[in-house]
Amino acid sequence: MTIRAVLFDLDNTLTHRDQSIAAYSQHLADHYQHQLQQGDSNQIQSIIRRIDHGGYPKKEYLTHPSIAASVAYALQQELRWHSLPNLDELSQFWFQQFGLSAVAMPGAKKLLTELKQHGYKLAVISNGGHATRLSILQGLGFGHYFDAIVSSGLLGMSKPNPEIFLHTSRQLGVSAQHCLYVGDHPINDIQGATAAGMTAIWLEGFHDAGEHRPINRIQNLAEIKQFL
Repeated sequence: MTIRAVLFDLDNTLTHRDQSIAAYSQHLADHYQHQLQQGDSNQIQSIIRRIDHGGYPKKEYLTHPSIAASVAYALQQELRWHSLPNLDELSQFWFQQFGLSAVAMPGAKKLLTELKQHGYKLAVISNGGHATRLSILQGLGFGHYFDAIVSSGLLGMSKPNPEIFLHTSRQLGVSAQHCLYVGDHPINDIQGATAAGMTAIWLEGFHDAGEHRPINRIQNLAEIKQFL
């Protein structure tokens, strides 16, 4: 089957979420250094990782409706402050700065450049708020590569619903059978894309698939080329 479009998940596919958290934590520590009595980037990282859980937060750690507000509340409670910023300020700092702290997955820029040069249509399909998706792509410097950027926040439906994949293929003007989808989550990404009729590739290393490991597997983005 001829592949004409390559579609990507965002977190832990094009961007390395844990490294992004490390970069954001350092940025937050630097920004608030004069208001903090005690609290370094390692402590901030630990708090964020506990709540964020790789972008799949557990309900028991969410004290507020969003990851941003839950992280902000935990930072208020667990760091030692000379001058305590309010919850809204810390929440907005996440929305404004987390995406801009994004760290690209190794080989992502090179791969996207090559795919674009070879004429493939490119898209992102990601669960989450649309503004945050755009901010992350801006932080990575990747926004200009994509013909479509689709989020659950924009459409009101989430992966693994096959319709979010089919919507994106229609937006690209490429039938699902000619689309290659790459993601790190065995259910949200691989099962969803497969149900939509796409060829799905699992980027290993971030989620356990148990006994139902996807057939098409890669360990780094450069290996995608063998499926084109």
